[in-house]
Amino acid sequence: MLRPDREKRREESGVRPSDVVVDRLLVLVALVALARGYTVLIDGTSWWSTVSLVVATVLLTSAVVRALRVPGAAVVAPLVATVVAIALMAWVFVPQTLAGVVPTSASVRGIGTLLDRAGVVIMEEKAPVGAGAPIVLVLAAAFGLLALNADVLLALRRAVLPLGILLVGVFVAPAVVVGETPSFGTFLLPAAAWIVLLWRHASPDGPRRWRTDASVPAVIVGAAALIVAAVLPPALPDITAVAKPWGSPPPDVFGRGINPMLQLGQNLRRNSDKVALTYTTTSADPPYLSVSVLRDFTGKTWKPARQRATDRYEGDYGSGNYDIERQTTRIRIDELKTTMLPVPYPAVDVEGLEGQWNAQRVGALYSSRSADTRNQTYTVTSLDKQPTAEQMHAIRTDVGPSLEPYVELPDDLPRSIAQAAQDVAGSEPDEYAQALALQNYFQDGSFAYSEEAPVAEDYDGNGMEVIAKFLKAKSGYCVHYSSAMAVMARSLGIPSRIVVGYAPGEVVSRDGGQSNYQVTTDDLHAWPQLYFAGVGWVGFEPTPSVGAPTGFTDPGETTPEATPEATPTPTPTPTPSAQETQESTTEATATSTDTPAPWRAAVGVLVAALVLLAGPGLLRAGLRRRRLRPSGSIEDRWREVLATGRDVGLHLPVTRTAREHAAVLGERVPGAGEALERLVTAVETARYARPGERRPDTADDARAVVDALVGSASFRTRTWPRSLLTR
Repeated sequence: MLRPDREKRREESGVRPSDVVVDRLLVLVALVALARGYTVLIDGTSWWSTVSLVVATVLLTSAVVRALRVPGAAVVAPLVATVVAIALMAWVFVPQTLAGVVPTSASVRGIGTLLDRAGVVIMEEKAPVGAGAPIVLVLAAAFGLLALNADVLLALRRAVLPLGILLVGVFVAPAVVVGETPSFGTFLLPAAAWIVLLWRHASPDGPRRWRTDASVPAVIVGAAALIVAAVLPPALPDITAVAKPWGSPPPDVFGRGINPMLQLGQNLRRNSDKVALTYTTTSADPPYLSVSVLRDFTGKTWKPARQRATDRYEGDYGSGNYDIERQTTRIRIDELKTTMLPVPYPAVDVEGLEGQWNAQRVGALYSSRSADTRNQTYTVTSLDKQPTAEQMHAIRTDVGPSLEPYVELPDDLPRSIAQAAQDVAGSEPDEYAQALALQNYFQDGSFAYSEEAPVAEDYDGNGMEVIAKFLKAKSGYCVHYSSAMAVMARSLGIPSRIVVGYAPGEVVSRDGGQSNYQVTTDDLHAWPQLYFAGVGWVGFEPTPSVGAPTGFTDPGETTPEATPEATPTPTPTPTPSAQETQESTTEATATSTDTPAPWRAAVGVLVAALVLLAGPGLLRAGLRRRRLRPSGSIEDRWREVLATGRDVGLHLPVTRTAREHAAVLGERVPGAGEALERLVTAVETARYARPGERRPDTADDARAVVDALVGSASFRTRTWPRSLLTR
């Protein structure tokens, strides 16, 4: 019976240097041979030498460190091998970024760019793909990581069997990807190398003592495994049916010839939250980004209109007697590849695009037949229309020939839909009041947001039968809400259509007074636009917990929606001339030779550290005072309550209702329960009450809730409030 210390896995501290090197050479042979099997994924064989070089670098570097018996070799050897391999890959793939032979931050960015491109190729192309640098980099890095794992396994006693499992996984992987039966020829050499390793490590004392009684059974077991590998593959069933083909991307919402409404739900249920784009904007309200406009309702689905000359006209926008501000939004595309451009509505100018892009609908849609959005950075100028509530209520839209397609409905529309519209908004005095009534109907808390309920209860989609079921079930996602409101508006005679694109996203940072927003695939969205003469198409938000409900105000009134924080306007500074730059550089160089006194440097470092430590807390305190000021709006105060809740660690996602947020907040501050209840009631009243209805004062209640939350916060929470970077 073996002693307990021999049952444990231990480092190969007593192994001869030659044994360390031989073991790594055997693994090198196995991995290099297995790499040849990846020709079913990548065209040609030119990439094989690069992969082999990376594997050899990892294994031989580690072998040298271990053979030299460097102190702490169990940790040092993998680290050194990793650093050398990274330097090698930088030299091979991004040599122009090196400082001599040392990788720089530019090397990291260059490799990151190649990895991003590889991800697109893997998602969008079918195997075998071209042996471009991005794909070769991914394969080389993957095999380098495999070599590193094999090296660590070899350093452990009794780890040759797990190493064999690792080699089998590498052998099977490409066959599973393409759905083909593995080739025995590819596995012959790796299997032989593994048998030798098994034989060498059969002794309980490792490869230094080759005992016949231990080696013979090992060889028998290995030979049996080799025979099984030779006989079994031809007898295996075809695995094509269970393979996941390389290059089967998720359904494309905005692909050419694809109806986005048919793919939107499937994309939202993928649970794959990837960054689609980022943007900065001068607008106080982060914009919705339009990609596709759907005009025609067939009864079964919404679809884009056929492109005729009359369809290109967007009607009135910017022609009324009301305030209009031009807003600038700079958009950078990340994980979105489409020939249709995300833009705020209505867009009047787009600059910085690469390739040929055309305006399909003035202000609304931009598309290209030869280019796509991938890696594009562009600037959009759009109009922020600001009519007053009084002006909106006074509008009466004459539905002429150009607007008739926007009020068309199937003859067999279920009566329940039109009746629901009449019950909700039929008694309202004007079109704008009817639109607000429809929006508030979906936003009043009686409807719930769910991406799964429509599938489970068999009413997923956007046809009229689905809408009728949705109005009864009162649970769905943006496709259901936008479809229902648009159809109900048409039944009241209000022109409507659906826009598919992206909700505003989340603030990820603030820079120079501007907010930087991140939009992910989870922000895919659909919303209705209703037409008002003299103003044009106005977007509404019936989907609960997404964005903010639409509402215009009269001068002097507080906006019922969340009032955005003002964005400071940066003061322009003159650009120095070349001569001025040169003079200032010379002066700086001359002055820099005078080294400041040590105490001054210490004071400077101390002041900078204090600013960094206290700055976020001071900024947060300023925001709190501003939002809780007596003249502030109800939404400002509620926003501060939620922000303070997030500061103290509460989970308050934007997808929840005010009442759900209050339930979470109440558990943290039970002593302020009454104030919290009054505040939530006031928020709901402000959001859903009729215009002009008296609203209670909530300043003291908001302050009481915030003070209670702050009182429960730690010093770290007050110093580094998390709400500055999240919403």
